[in-house]
Amino acid sequence: MNFFADLQEMISQKLSTLGYPPALGEDFDAVLIRYLNLQRRIPPVVVWTIKQSKELAAKSFPQSIRLGLQQFIKKAESGQSLKPHLSTKSDNPDYKDLMFYDWEVFHFHLGTDPHLKCQGFVKRTDDLLFAIADSNTAGMYLIDIHPHRGGFTNQDLLRIIEENWAEILDPYTLKGVIGLTYNASDNDIGHLRKAGITTMLQTPGGRVLAPMGGGITTAGTSTRNRIEANRIKTSVRQLEEHFIQQQAFIEAHFKSKYGKNWDDLTFKVKSFDSPVKIEEIITGEVIEIPT
Repeated sequence: MNFFADLQEMISQKLSTLGYPPALGEDFDAVLIRYLNLQRRIPPVVVWTIKQSKELAAKSFPQSIRLGLQQFIKKAESGQSLKPHLSTKSDNPDYKDLMFYDWEVFHFHLGTDPHLKCQGFVKRTDDLLFAIADSNTAGMYLIDIHPHRGGFTNQDLLRIIEENWAEILDPYTLKGVIGLTYNASDNDIGHLRKAGITTMLQTPGGRVLAPMGGGITTAGTSTRNRIEANRIKTSVRQLEEHFIQQQAFIEAHFKSKYGKNWDDLTFKVKSFDSPVKIEEIITGEVIEIPT
């Protein structure tokens, strides 16, 4: 058995289906990081509860953007995929969305017509909708609409979050820290992100915030993806160790039912979803392990 190899095979198949197969000899860790980068940047297909900031609700927009926003909200509230409104690079597991890594804020295009060159996406718009999607509560917080230029580092988005939904910032507010001697400008944030430097910021309300998205590594990748990859690897190792600890029981079962000893058996994970499904290849029997 090799549960790490089983998971790598599953992930590699998914990446290959999207047209981004792993490189020959690419190790498990690299494949896992690429997959997590792909998964986190696409909101799940659920029925979202939409909440608009008072700033967004009070704004007037050109008719095309207003219609695009209405269509986007309708899709979100009816449980349709929002992927067409993401970057056309969202299928690329190597695409680095530095704003998302830093603040975990999505940006959505508000086109109402299909993209002429990229199938499955809407037409691009210069004005972008910035939003936070909480998959745990299925709540989507529409912060504001800003032009593409300057929007990704615009700290006014943090002000709007603070004044509309302060509870979003609570988990990232550093307790006991009353201020910063240096608060990065919007322009500084762009340069620091590209350099792989994670920064704390102070909001107009006085909060000192750790990065809501987990931050950026020196390689320009997601710190949160790195942490999640380590967690997954630990879980897979523990699953395999737990399975081996049940060797006597498993061998007795296959000996009595099929006349097979432990060394005659080959196990392969078919699904890591709970309950984990592990197939014995020779007999085809599937063992389920609750997690």
